[in-house]
Amino acid sequence: MCDHTGKLQNRHIDEKMGVVLYEKKDFLRECKEGHWDRLQRDKIQNKDREELARNGGQPSHISPTSRRKSIPTLVWSPTSAGNPVRRRHRALVLHYRRVYKMGTLRYPRLQRKTTADLRRNLCRNPDGDRAPWCYTNDPSVRWEYCKVDKCSTKPVTPKPDTVANPDHTPELIPSPSTPDAKDCKNDNGASYRGPTSMTALGVTCQAWSAMTPHQHSSFTPRTHPDKGLESNQCRNPDGDVNGPWCYTTDPNKKWDYCQIQDCSGLECGQAKVKPRKCFGRIVGGCESKPHSWPWQISLRTSRHQHFCGGTLIKPQWVLTAAHCLERSSRPSSYKIYLGIHSELGNEPSKQVRDLEKLILGPPGKDIALLKLDRPAIINDMVLPACLPEKDYIVPSRAECHVTGWGDTEGTGSEGVLKETGFPVIENKVCNRAAFLAGRVKDHEMCAGNIEGGTDTCQGDSGGPLVCYSKNTFILQGVTSWGLGCANAMKPGVYTRVSKFVDWIDQQIASNS
Repeated sequence: MCDHTGKLQNRHIDEKMGVVLYEKKDFLRECKEGHWDRLQRDKIQNKDREELARNGGQPSHISPTSRRKSIPTLVWSPTSAGNPVRRRHRALVLHYRRVYKMGTLRYPRLQRKTTADLRRNLCRNPDGDRAPWCYTNDPSVRWEYCKVDKCSTKPVTPKPDTVANPDHTPELIPSPSTPDAKDCKNDNGASYRGPTSMTALGVTCQAWSAMTPHQHSSFTPRTHPDKGLESNQCRNPDGDVNGPWCYTTDPNKKWDYCQIQDCSGLECGQAKVKPRKCFGRIVGGCESKPHSWPWQISLRTSRHQHFCGGTLIKPQWVLTAAHCLERSSRPSSYKIYLGIHSELGNEPSKQVRDLEKLILGPPGKDIALLKLDRPAIINDMVLPACLPEKDYIVPSRAECHVTGWGDTEGTGSEGVLKETGFPVIENKVCNRAAFLAGRVKDHEMCAGNIEGGTDTCQGDSGGPLVCYSKNTFILQGVTSWGLGCANAMKPGVYTRVSKFVDWIDQQIASNS
């Protein structure tokens, strides 16, 4: 289904279904990847041929030593006056540094080794050329200079009071050509005009006016002259709820979102939509406000069926319960939904991720980490929860909140995210014979009402138990187990996250 601009409304439809997600996007020539020594030789020889041809010159002599090093040498003949005379190499010296001194010409020998980072296809200047350049994927253009703005060389003039006040730091005034240092977006980024021109995965954006590698007609400078589509920067011409995006220079990926921070400074555990904080029960309780718990994720089968919850703790990492992964140890068996309110997951804010890795917690501990195949786009609808301090114990009777799409046992609000709040119960109380009779371990915690009526249930496993502290929701528990749902004297049991902070940090560091 298309809107009036011709852009498909649902960009998440599986391409395997035969749906063309978009018309293809334009293209600034993409930089080529390859072995540097070979490409450098090709570049220099290509430059020689192109520029000598333009200037009517003959090929320069290349010494055997230079040929082995893939570096051509210029031949010069001194005149009677001692001044160097080029042998029809006028064009070549445009590409080599030259220093005139005492009537002679010096040309520093180009070295094979370079400090430039040539591991990726980014614009670089390893041979000291007049500007950064790269090899292109355009068969008709072997190499090309890149358009890179020069940094301002304008000296900074201190304000008059800086002499009297030595502790005052003068304010730097950026050059008009220098992008504003505050590169951020407001709301969904429809007004964003910043310099970012790379997707969240690090792929260079295709120019909005270009038609290679992807052709398109929906969003161009001509069709949307007021949307900032003059170059290849990330923009949001259609008001996408997930923020700015662009067509990519990857032939296999037509478009993708860009990761641009929010100007309001989105922080973990601080939802833009204030939650309802109702103290009922998920089983009996209240429907949450859409996107008021933006760290809640839905763990699904490969066929997109919800069966467990989880918590986004970093853009590429989710924390859940280990018992949710008993059905399969293969990452391909699962999918992650983020940014949704309904269990169907039909909102435009939905982000779907495959899993790259499953990491089960220490033996006997109901906790697991899930690494997404690519980072989530952080925005108002998708935001991590904060982790607690190591070994922190939530005080008894502290009010905390749980969320999930689990079983409501016929009490209403099925199919949408539900929430409830209840107090934490200290372990020594929870382990009394009348309660859970010693079943709760030190790495676990209890929460719920003694009289029952508030609890998590089937389908909520792995989801978050968050507690509010210092204007922030902190992930203190992972929904683990219970005796029935919302029974009196039988509170729910949660994995105590503070006992696993070191393990979480170690696993993320070693698997990133």
